[in-house]
Amino acid sequence: MRRIRSFVRTPAGRVGLAGVVALGCVSGLVLLAGGRPLGLDGWVAGWVPRFFGARTVTQLGSGSVLYPVLAIVAILRRGSGASWRDSVRPLVVLAVAQMLEAVTFVTLVRPGPDGGTISFSSGHAMTAALGWGLVAWSLGRARWWPAVVVVAGAVGVSRVGLGLHWATDVVAGWAIAAIALAAVAAWPAGEEAPSVPASDSGPGRWLGSRWTWVLPAVALAVPVVPLLLVPGPDRMKDLLVYYGAGGTAGTGSDVYEFRTVFDMPFTYPPFAAMLSEPLSRVPLGLLQVLWVLASLAALVGVARIGMRPVVDRLGLPLTLALLLVSAPVRSHLRFGQVGLFLVLLVSADLLRRHRRPGLGLGLAIAVKLTPAVFVPWLLVTRQWRTFVVTATTAVGATLAGLLLLWPSAGEYLWRALWDSDRFGANDVVGNQSVRGMLLRTGLPDSWVSLSWVGSAVVLTVIGTWGARRLEADGNRLGAVGVLAALSVAVSPISWVHHLVFLVLPLAAVVAAGRYWLAVGWGVLLTASLPSIGAAGLRSGSAHPVFWHLVVDAQGLTAVAAVLVLPWLLGALRTERPELSSEADSVRV
Repeated sequence: MRRIRSFVRTPAGRVGLAGVVALGCVSGLVLLAGGRPLGLDGWVAGWVPRFFGARTVTQLGSGSVLYPVLAIVAILRRGSGASWRDSVRPLVVLAVAQMLEAVTFVTLVRPGPDGGTISFSSGHAMTAALGWGLVAWSLGRARWWPAVVVVAGAVGVSRVGLGLHWATDVVAGWAIAAIALAAVAAWPAGEEAPSVPASDSGPGRWLGSRWTWVLPAVALAVPVVPLLLVPGPDRMKDLLVYYGAGGTAGTGSDVYEFRTVFDMPFTYPPFAAMLSEPLSRVPLGLLQVLWVLASLAALVGVARIGMRPVVDRLGLPLTLALLLVSAPVRSHLRFGQVGLFLVLLVSADLLRRHRRPGLGLGLAIAVKLTPAVFVPWLLVTRQWRTFVVTATTAVGATLAGLLLLWPSAGEYLWRALWDSDRFGANDVVGNQSVRGMLLRTGLPDSWVSLSWVGSAVVLTVIGTWGARRLEADGNRLGAVGVLAALSVAVSPISWVHHLVFLVLPLAAVVAAGRYWLAVGWGVLLTASLPSIGAAGLRSGSAHPVFWHLVVDAQGLTAVAAVLVLPWLLGALRTERPELSSEADSVRV
């Protein structure tokens, strides 16, 4: 905090603070107006002329102009003795800022000055102020800053004069640029990304205070308030499936013929329907409250067991707060899903020492088939006892479900088990599995099926072998994390709430000391990227390939974890052996 206060007193800090205030005020006013132009927007639009050369001036805020300029500056800096990292940093900063600006505000669509629709914030105004500011900063030319202000102002005026943006869009773009330039100034050239020393493994004094429990209490409002705004009979749609299927199972009817009022079928194995039967005896409103409370209890268990390295550094309250605002946990609570319970079963079984290893994994497989990706790893690592318990539990529970729900057995074995179309459209943006990504390419179904099966086999071999290597190195958390990511990648369907399994590889990254990588991954899992990417595709505000990458970004991180995490954690163990004891100690 002292360092932040000191920076705010500097000129760059004051510019950044002004940017934060301006962006907050402008975006808040636009949101309150429902995206409609403010009175100031109309007044400025009528006052600013469409001056001669405006289309030429506006190009000074385009990437096609600034990236070549910054590339030349990078070559000049490298030639003068600067490191490659410092030389290319402005290029990276501009690219990241453009991506964040586009992704953050693409869903805030508003009427344009000349008709049609535009997205809030002017990318050209932001790019002009930031790009030319980075040129001045890179070359150390303080006397160029007035020229930067003039160019950025001219580009902003041109956007309004051409009828492409409102004045508030331009101000928001300038504010984002001010924040980015302040962040660059706060990170001195040549300084490495900060890291937490291995010896300093506990949360700081403030993070260890009881007052930090305010954080998860406030964060809880993020998923719960929208839930309360939904009418009771329409709330937690997946829980309605369990509720109705349990009632159908209790009557002896076929649970796979059941449909909710939203035409949603039951898609789990019979054992899950058997567990759902008692739920149907509880009043729906009470069941919804109990499900939220049980999910929060499971979240605490997942944090304490599966995310122990994160808790050791941030404390349990802040860890829970971050989990509550993440997209997978928000989606879990929104739909009344079972993902958190499955993650808790798997992590409690494989990351803790107990008398019946394999019991929790077997139950998880009997409820949902995706955790079965852990079984080949048990075989190649010769964990015979755990394998036997897992297989016996999974097979026994499944047989019990088939026998007790005999009217549903044939339907499940011969049709429901193989019919992925029962889940609805598989190509929607919420499906973050490899198969979902392939379906969205528009390839023929036969090619998609062949590509998915081939990629699933390859990823399973690579992931299982990588997890075997990590287990041999004593990194149980890393091994479990790779396989958790594999379950997301190779499943036929991985909705956003299935991504709760990615908290396990994320914790392995933290245990390895890769804090900035963990922060970046956490940010990607917090934003509603599939919805943002879909809105971007509809708006046409950037190349479709970019928006498809945004849609698939969260699922692609699971694929990357399978491919890269074994190598990353193995290499880090060799380079920094002092971190190995922390990764090994996760299994307690």
